[in-house]
Amino acid sequence: MIFTGRVVILSTDLAKELEENGFCLVPKALDSTVIERLAELAAKRLAVAEGEHLSRYAHHGSLLPLTIEDHPVPEILTSDVLRGTFAALGFTDPRWISGYVIAKPPRSPGLWWHQDWWAWGHPRTYVRQPTQIFIMIYLEPTSRRNGCLRVIPGTHLKRHRLHDVLETPHTVEIEAAAHDSVNHREVDGEIDIEASPGDLVIGDVRVIHATHSNETDAMRTAIDLLFIPHFGTLPDEFKAHYINQICLPPAGWWEDPGHPLQGTAVGAMLPTYSGPEVGPVEFCRRPRWPAGWQSGLTT
Repeated sequence: MIFTGRVVILSTDLAKELEENGFCLVPKALDSTVIERLAELAAKRLAVAEGEHLSRYAHHGSLLPLTIEDHPVPEILTSDVLRGTFAALGFTDPRWISGYVIAKPPRSPGLWWHQDWWAWGHPRTYVRQPTQIFIMIYLEPTSRRNGCLRVIPGTHLKRHRLHDVLETPHTVEIEAAAHDSVNHREVDGEIDIEASPGDLVIGDVRVIHATHSNETDAMRTAIDLLFIPHFGTLPDEFKAHYINQICLPPAGWWEDPGHPLQGTAVGAMLPTYSGPEVGPVEFCRRPRWPAGWQSGLTT
């Protein structure tokens, strides 16, 4: 990956970029027809969204959930483009767990610095291989002016000073943080990821990221899709956790021989688990570095 100023230009080695930097960009992956259909889907969801919701989530935009009933989501999940991208990234068993319409209102503030991992108390966290990734599909050209993504490369694997000073993500405390506080302030080494409609912005959820404010009079809209790239390698407690996400069909559908998802390409992209009953994974938003951990992850 080459950095031109603060803007990211993709190189050919996607897997290396994702592993080392915690994110990568796949340009022009989806054609204009798919983007138009996603824009129609987003418009329908936003048309019925309550103003209170948009106000509550002004910093990061709406969080309107999507399911496999929301076309063209299932077509994207089973597309050759996505399969090829995942193969290039070295994903061994990718499964989809959720999706959202994220629309950042006009003249809205920037999203605070944060990371989206939720199991920092589990040993699985402290490996190089990502456990969970996001794919952002922007539906309008996205730049610094209308709230593009800001990322601090490498912070999915290496301790950064922000890990120790940021408010806990997605809490009232960080929502109330002043714009000139450490939660929003520019950081040495951060870059902007400017994206065009059809690009895929892919990131490890552990990487520290934020957005700029939307300084325009137009909504900045995106579709956020979340995946587990190596589902088959996960400990059972994670598998049991992921089958119960709100965007998925009710857990246990795979046990029904007559279920319409049986034997389908979409069904193969969803997490399933029929193992023993296991305890929950501790929910922990703050990093807990293992004993002896210094500057990065080695396993």
